[in-house]
Amino acid sequence: MAKQNETKSEFAKLPLCAAEFIKLVIKKMRYRKKARDEVMAELAAHFEDELRGCKTDEQKEQRAQQLINQFGDVKLLAVLLRRAKKRCRPLWRTVVARTFQTIGILILCFIIYTAWFLTGKPVVTVDYVAELNRIVRPVADEKLNAAALYHKAVELYKKSADDISKLLSKKYNEVTLEQKQLIEKWLESNNEALELVIAGSKKPYYWRKYSNRKEEYGMMGILLPHLSEFRKLAKALRWKAWLQAEQGRYEDAFGDMKACYRFGQHLRGDKFFIEQLVGMALERLATQTLRDILAEHQIDLAILATLQNDFEQMIADENFTVSLKFEKLGMYDVIQRYFTEDRLGNGHLSLEGLRLVGSMTDSDLFEFILEGKHWTAPLHILFTHPNKQESREMADGLYDYWGQIAHKSPAQIRAENIDTEKQTMELIKGNILLEMLTPSLGRVSEIAHRNKADVEAALAIIAILRYKQDIGGYPDKLEKLINADYLKVLPIDPYSDEPLVYKRTDSDFLLYSFGPNFRDDDGKMAYNKEGKPRWRGTEEDGDTVFWPVAKSQLKQ
Repeated sequence: MAKQNETKSEFAKLPLCAAEFIKLVIKKMRYRKKARDEVMAELAAHFEDELRGCKTDEQKEQRAQQLINQFGDVKLLAVLLRRAKKRCRPLWRTVVARTFQTIGILILCFIIYTAWFLTGKPVVTVDYVAELNRIVRPVADEKLNAAALYHKAVELYKKSADDISKLLSKKYNEVTLEQKQLIEKWLESNNEALELVIAGSKKPYYWRKYSNRKEEYGMMGILLPHLSEFRKLAKALRWKAWLQAEQGRYEDAFGDMKACYRFGQHLRGDKFFIEQLVGMALERLATQTLRDILAEHQIDLAILATLQNDFEQMIADENFTVSLKFEKLGMYDVIQRYFTEDRLGNGHLSLEGLRLVGSMTDSDLFEFILEGKHWTAPLHILFTHPNKQESREMADGLYDYWGQIAHKSPAQIRAENIDTEKQTMELIKGNILLEMLTPSLGRVSEIAHRNKADVEAALAIIAILRYKQDIGGYPDKLEKLINADYLKVLPIDPYSDEPLVYKRTDSDFLLYSFGPNFRDDDGKMAYNKEGKPRWRGTEEDGDTVFWPVAKSQLKQ
């Protein structure tokens, strides 16, 4: 209040035009109040000095107008005065001012960039579901497709009660006579469904039309509920074969297992990983059941020869290597649906993509970004995360790499000291979406190599049994089977890249693989806690023994 009165008293000594001019200059300055007050006092003092020699008010008015004209443009004068005041302020004040200005600009830019980032939307340009259907569809008549028969079998398959379902998962020597009768009766009620599976397995092709739950889900919306039913049908076929063998109907039993193996083959090739894994499981179930029957029954020589010949023909053109084509297309689809369309920076991870990753980690979006993460995670997502084009190149590099690794056996990978997990993470380093969605490629590839060993072991066992019946004793070496034309190729152990270990015993023989510990444990079979043979051991377990067929050591 005192300062206002003082200002008024100073302006009272000046002509009205001078007072108005000073007020206008101060208004145009737009600077700190203290600096404006100083300038106001300086201008007022300047006018007073210049008007001191004037005798009358008219002279003061004229002189003041002259001074105003000399000052020139009011706005320019205000800018010059403001700059002069800024140049006169202390250095520390300049530094502080510039720092706050810079921070303010950065915050504003960050807010604008974040808003731009979060409003980006993906644009779907390729229908990869249609592409899948194009790839999987061979140039063949629909009558040659097994899909209709398999899916009709699923519809006819009678859902088993819990007790029957558990029995179907057991092996032949693990059930009582009464339980066998119960299973046999249940199989009769499902005979039509099983006959459809057998008929379907004789078709040269299997393809289905893929569809998703919702268009916006793309390939991630494709559901394959029929696969669990396929496995149940295969287990039913296995029990049917066991019971037929018990009745001496060996050709029928082996016929069902050949159907089961072809059933699995139909799910191999250019399919999703889950389909290929189920296909491998059905093939393995067939070869294991063959070994079970061969171990329990004395099979006629002619039947054995036919069985071996049929299996050799079935696997003659089989590619045991896992196919990556569908998984690669699936990654392409994810990238196009969860990265924005090419904007500044060639597209970036979208809000939908962050939500997807959050849902996969059972977290909401905020928890995914901040909880349990380094504080730089949000900055990485906003500024340094690989863009859409880089993510596509990462996917190409990843699947090209695994296309090479898939052909290498576990023994080769170990010999070359390849750390597939580490190299996989290096190829997609920093890409949150790809890190979350990349499947366990090494695991799937290893299973494919083991499956090849399974069927080759089954063929070797049949050849050994034929040799025994013909010659009267087991061969000293597997090579004798080749020389005597009982076997075309030696079965190779994927964990040693050498032929499976074969040893004659007093009255039988041993045929086994080193297993995942890459060590020869002299054919010692590992068992799990329930007393069942552990076919897929760990580093602490024994070998994978194909013969003699291990029986469950069930604990009471």
